[in-house]
Amino acid sequence: MTGRPAPERVQSSTKARALAIRATSRDLLLVLSQRLWQAGAGLVTTVLAVHFLSAELQGWYYSFLSVAALYTLFDLGLSTVLVQVAAHAFAGLQWNADFSVEGEAATHFRALVGRASRWYLVSAIAFAALLLPGGLLFFGSKAGAAPHWLAQWIVLCGVTAAGLVFMPFLSVLEGTGRITEVYALRLVTAICGSLAAWGMLSAGGTLWATAMVPTATLVIPAGWLIFYRRKLIVTAWHTVGRNFAWRQEVWPLQWRLAINWLCGYLLTQVNTPVLFHTQGAVVAGQFGLSLTIVNTIGLVAQSWLTRRVPAMARAAALHDWPTLDRLFGRDFAISSVVAVAGAAAILAAYGLLAHTAYIHRVLPFWEFAALLGFMLANLLIGGLSTHLRSYRKEPLMPLIAATTLVSTPVVIWAAVRYSSAGLVAVLAVVNICVNLPIAAVIWRHCNRIWRREA
Repeated sequence: MTGRPAPERVQSSTKARALAIRATSRDLLLVLSQRLWQAGAGLVTTVLAVHFLSAELQGWYYSFLSVAALYTLFDLGLSTVLVQVAAHAFAGLQWNADFSVEGEAATHFRALVGRASRWYLVSAIAFAALLLPGGLLFFGSKAGAAPHWLAQWIVLCGVTAAGLVFMPFLSVLEGTGRITEVYALRLVTAICGSLAAWGMLSAGGTLWATAMVPTATLVIPAGWLIFYRRKLIVTAWHTVGRNFAWRQEVWPLQWRLAINWLCGYLLTQVNTPVLFHTQGAVVAGQFGLSLTIVNTIGLVAQSWLTRRVPAMARAAALHDWPTLDRLFGRDFAISSVVAVAGAAAILAAYGLLAHTAYIHRVLPFWEFAALLGFMLANLLIGGLSTHLRSYRKEPLMPLIAATTLVSTPVVIWAAVRYSSAGLVAVLAVVNICVNLPIAAVIWRHCNRIWRREA
């Protein structure tokens, strides 16, 4: 005999849905708050850098940050991969009150955390061993223009390397659905780091300001993990993880993502040091500041998709394609609209500030507009890649690697020959006219084939 569901069951289901909606809204609020703070803080930092740094020191400031950003290559994409892999591995598990893991596959999950923590320890040591002397050689050739830079570089390298050690724990927590607490922590870290950097710039600390955000990124997550999630750290260091099939479960996606991150670095961050070396600190500072503004817009726009990553990974693992498409489609559209609106607002602000001293610290208008076009194309490609990554695959890697391999020498040649104008033109044309249309075709093809084969 069939009938209507029991009132208790309906009420329980309704409460569960309500809690899920509130959790999702809270996740978005925190992700968006963190990204908006980064955007607003970037604007304040920009104003303070222009006010307290000379055009020459501004070039040193952004060149320091760009070279230190090489830590992303030592991460090898693992922080992103861990979110996906942890989401799959945590299916059917739950956290206990002391933050130990309970469930049938708990041993497998603990092995993942143990292997990841050791990977990051080795990466941190390698980063410090290579970047510290590398920076000494690179910046040493220009030392006359910026006295007292050596100690700042040593500290920047040291705190950035140490911060790598604690990265896997936050990625694992995010992958298991603890988005609220992870992004709350990141928001606090971003606020403290920005305030410290502003204070240092205002006090005349110049290049010391570059180490403030990495220092906060080390101290605050480390303190929080030690005091509130110590069990997770203890579990990681007491789990050797030899039984975890890293080559089968992590490495196939990790090495592809690592190549993508290397390509991203070559197409963006490395250009500031290239201009620094070939055109001088002033042009490098203009490009570095412009790239920071443009990237901030993309960072905020990505917030809607970022909160969906664990849920999309779980939907793909369960072959729940309608849920996967629903999660991706709406937030990808919102992300794109926000990015376009942000770009339009920045161009309008550029026009309003055209007769002020601030405008001379960024690229000329058309170069800046082309850089925005590069960012918008990059955002769309990144969104498609995020969706495909839910399958734990990275099919866009060959495309990005091929175009980067071809365009990087052209970008360097254009920078030497035509300064920032040539460099930006190459970046925009490659991303808008080549990478974006091909990525869209690959995305559509992979979704059709993979679902048929699942």
